[in-house]
Amino acid sequence: MDTGTLVLIIVLAVVVIAVVIVAIVIGRRKKAEVNRHRAEELREKAAEEAIGAHQAKAEAAQAEAAALQAEVEANRLRRQAEQHANKAGEAHERVEEHLRHADKLDPNSHPDRSHDADRSRDADRSRDAEGAHGAEGPRDAQRADADRDRSNIAEGERLTRDRSGRDGTPREGDRKL
Repeated sequence: MDTGTLVLIIVLAVVVIAVVIVAIVIGRRKKAEVNRHRAEELREKAAEEAIGAHQAKAEAAQAEAAALQAEVEANRLRRQAEQHANKAGEAHERVEEHLRHADKLDPNSHPDRSHDADRSRDADRSRDAEGAHGAEGPRDAQRADADRDRSNIAEGERLTRDRSGRDGTPREGDRKL
């Protein structure tokens, strides 16, 4: 081997090493550029998701506020219903008191009438107690209302019958009223 060949081998080795080093540097730069681009995409995606998260959080807060408002309204309506029920109970008690007083005053009063009033009053109280404890569902409450309406109608008819004769004419004692 001669020196020319040896120099040629060394030059070729240096060139190959230089090409390998250049290839490594270019590869790293490309990889860094790809990583930068990918990181930018991830940042954009994170920003979009952050907006979505803020929106979802705002919607959740809005839904919670609506639920609280509905709860407040339900409580107000519940109190109002209780007040109406109390007023209705008081009115019913006054009616019963008037009926008892009328039965005491009327010498032609039927003895079984007071039993009907007691039974009606007991049924109303048991329905009121069930409603207060929440035992009735919506359909049961509707049925109870319908039963109460029928009971009130029957009570009105009974009062009309009691104040008039069988043929619908007023009795002797009622004309003075």
